[in-house]
Amino acid sequence: MINKKYFMLLCLLLSGLVVSAQDTEEAPRILLFFGRFHPVLLHLPIGALALTFFIDIIGRVRKNYPEQIITYALGFSAVTAILTCILGYFLSLEGGYGQEVLDIHYYTGILTAILASVLFFLSTKKTLASKKAVLPVFIATMISLTVAGHYGSVLTHGENFLTEYAGPPKKERTIEVVDSLQVFNDVIYKILDDKCIQCHNPTKTKGELSLVSMDAILKGGESGEVIEAGNAHGSLLYKQLLLPISDEDRMPPEGKPQLTKDEIWLLKHWIDSGLKFQGNYDNIAQNDTLSKLLNKYLVFDKVFIPKASKADIAEATEAGFMVLELVPGEPELSVKALNSDITKGQVNKLSNIKEQIVELDFSNVNITDNMTSIFKKMKNLKMLRLDNSSITDKAIKNIKAIKNLEVLNLFNTNITDNGLKELLAQIQPEDIYVWKTNVTKEMAMNLQKEHEVIIHSGLEEGFVEMSQLDVPTVTPEKTLFVDTVSLKISSKFKNVTVRYTLNGDDPDSTSAIFKDPIIIDKTEILKTRAFKKGWLTSEVLQKDYFKINHRITDYTIKERPDNRYPDAGKLFDLQEASSLFNDGKWTGYLGYDVNTTIDLGSVKKVDNISINCLENIGSWILFPTRLKVLASNTKNGNFKPVGELKIIREDQDREAKRKKFTVNIPNTEAQYFKVIVENPKKLPKWHEAAGNDSWIFVDEIFVW
Repeated sequence: MINKKYFMLLCLLLSGLVVSAQDTEEAPRILLFFGRFHPVLLHLPIGALALTFFIDIIGRVRKNYPEQIITYALGFSAVTAILTCILGYFLSLEGGYGQEVLDIHYYTGILTAILASVLFFLSTKKTLASKKAVLPVFIATMISLTVAGHYGSVLTHGENFLTEYAGPPKKERTIEVVDSLQVFNDVIYKILDDKCIQCHNPTKTKGELSLVSMDAILKGGESGEVIEAGNAHGSLLYKQLLLPISDEDRMPPEGKPQLTKDEIWLLKHWIDSGLKFQGNYDNIAQNDTLSKLLNKYLVFDKVFIPKASKADIAEATEAGFMVLELVPGEPELSVKALNSDITKGQVNKLSNIKEQIVELDFSNVNITDNMTSIFKKMKNLKMLRLDNSSITDKAIKNIKAIKNLEVLNLFNTNITDNGLKELLAQIQPEDIYVWKTNVTKEMAMNLQKEHEVIIHSGLEEGFVEMSQLDVPTVTPEKTLFVDTVSLKISSKFKNVTVRYTLNGDDPDSTSAIFKDPIIIDKTEILKTRAFKKGWLTSEVLQKDYFKINHRITDYTIKERPDNRYPDAGKLFDLQEASSLFNDGKWTGYLGYDVNTTIDLGSVKKVDNISINCLENIGSWILFPTRLKVLASNTKNGNFKPVGELKIIREDQDREAKRKKFTVNIPNTEAQYFKVIVENPKKLPKWHEAAGNDSWIFVDEIFVW
């Protein structure tokens, strides 16, 4: 009874606020504050009604109807539905919503709250008529809830939010040259649609402003006109883009995706040029910035590349090629000839994967001109290496058919001025390497200027010492994963090209350029480095990624870690430690070994067991001297040695460093594995504290 009184008091209070709102021209700020909780609360009645409906149906089918649970759940649904309606009304006082859609959402929401209350009332009655009425009323409630939810999504996200992905994607008009771009439809509207129209459309007109069409934009909003032709700095729409992010008048507001500098520049250019809604851009060639920015809005036909069959890849592999997926799970392939001696028959084995080959490496191979005819079929090839081969200008007729070629390495070949000129008359790769060829420096410079490509022909005159780029940064830092890991590579320098490999080779100027996140779903070696014209390339950053095949949750350890660096669970939590021994993630062992037995739960195949260790000579922490792995199918049975790694010190570098040591035990099948990490026991003679106990620090033991 007390709860009912409190609920009635709350409803009366909120109802009083609703009534008071009717008598004021501007809604009190307290009501607007409560209104902002509408999106938070509305999920409660939706979830509660959906779950209760499910329980109701299951109870009827199984003849085991949980009356009390249904009553409680419906009571909760009714209360939260009523509160949601009241808070929704408060939110609507902010304005900026299409009235027709708002009314439908508002009244179906009220209907849902009424029906939920009726359901609660019926569930408390024990009469047969009441019980029979519950199901049809419940169905009506769910229909009303669905309609209210749909129109709520329209108010928030636009009218096609639910149906946007129901059909095939709308095919964009192909636009391959900037002269064909329509000013408003192809550029300005895309900017507005991406960053502004979500809040400024016919169903959600914040500030009474819609930006979906010329008429709506010119009409303006509650503050009047928002754009003045020929005067960007006098236009409200443009000025609000430049306000500090914390300013309440900033558009888009804080928390929403912001326009980029390039997008703001294009909007300013459009306003200052007179608000062109029809037609194409004028005088593009006279404005380098405009020409550069418009290239981002070109639309090319998307190339669909089917995945190659395993049989075709196997055939190429047997012919002497290394075939790798550029991105795991994707169809694009990188192919490299492994043997210096090759025949045309072997080259022709690539025919069945010609569509999938994006990178092709014939460097240091005796490929001849007549073997290159297959290049004409490789329409998706972007990188081709022919360096250190005997090809001549005769091969150019086949190379110039590769329309998508971006990088061509002709270093130390017999290509001449005529061959390079013939090539560039047909295609213009971004980078061409012609060192140690018969191409003269003068011809290379002329062709580079004429075709706006980069031709690498050797060191320039007047060579000066160049600064070296720092290595890129890879995020996230973790290198152990169970399913997949998404990697991003960045550089702190501007206008830097970051290249990477996943095949163990050091990246060079022909390696893949990092653009989109790299998804890794298996154990891989990532190598990356930064490139920039006029700078020395960075050192190579290598990160080894390990896919964990078996999570270790059951283990025993003979001797626990030292009390100063405790918790043996850190050995198997996949939370990698830093190079700081006191970061809280290392376990430490002073003068004794790590001896642990892990239980995989059943007999499983294991190929490798790795241990992550730390060395900090100044802190008396050394790498282990030996790793041993033993296996058994029973916990207390006879453990047999299956692998061992002796660790030999290579230097006495005192800088703290981490290292993963791996014991290879291919195709070992067992349930129990004993891992012993041997401590040096005593600090060596060359150490300033020679004779004292030495530490070993371990943070991860994992199988893969």
